[in-house]
Amino acid sequence: MTMVVRAVIACAALSVAASAAAQKATVVQPPTGSQVQARQQISALEAALESAVRSGAQMLDQRLQSSSAANMVMLAGMARARGFRLDDYGVVFDVEFPSMRRSMVWSMQELERASTGKAVRAADRSPAVDPREIYQTEITNALVNAILDYPGVLGVAADEWLTVAARESVIDRRLVGTDPGDTSITVVLRINGSDLNAVRERRLSREEARARVDVKQY
Repeated sequence: MTMVVRAVIACAALSVAASAAAQKATVVQPPTGSQVQARQQISALEAALESAVRSGAQMLDQRLQSSSAANMVMLAGMARARGFRLDDYGVVFDVEFPSMRRSMVWSMQELERASTGKAVRAADRSPAVDPREIYQTEITNALVNAILDYPGVLGVAADEWLTVAARESVIDRRLVGTDPGDTSITVVLRINGSDLNAVRERRLSREEARARVDVKQY
């Protein structure tokens, strides 16, 4: 057997071995029972958070109907929640809720003021109540309630965190003006695993647990 033939055979053998090793390395192990259960629990809380966002939007509508801000704003976009586990941290949920925009009624009122030559002060541009502040409050309350009322077990350890980061849906930022009233709402909620487990096991009252939820609003 010539040296050339031997070299070709050796190269072919190495190629086959490398291909077999690559195939073996890409084999995906099926999820364990605990992993499947954890994913199901995360999916269930995703649904609960989406429902909470819709509830917050309904509460906004109810509160505005009895104020001078009725028909002043509109909501656009969908409620979405995505959860995932981060090693050495806990469970994180990324939530989107409908975006608030000034309605045609509000815009027409401003155009009418401008056409009549009436000076429009800053106080006249906004209704007596601040719809954005109400919306932020209702969304925050609804999400906190969803976290505390969720009966499932997410497997958040005592030294880990459950975090919910919620923001308005981004439709098209090119259409958003520089008015502070049009800035996007963001709410970040966080509760420690020890407090979360304590309220699940009724070792901590709901009121105490609510006070321990870290809330940041932007």
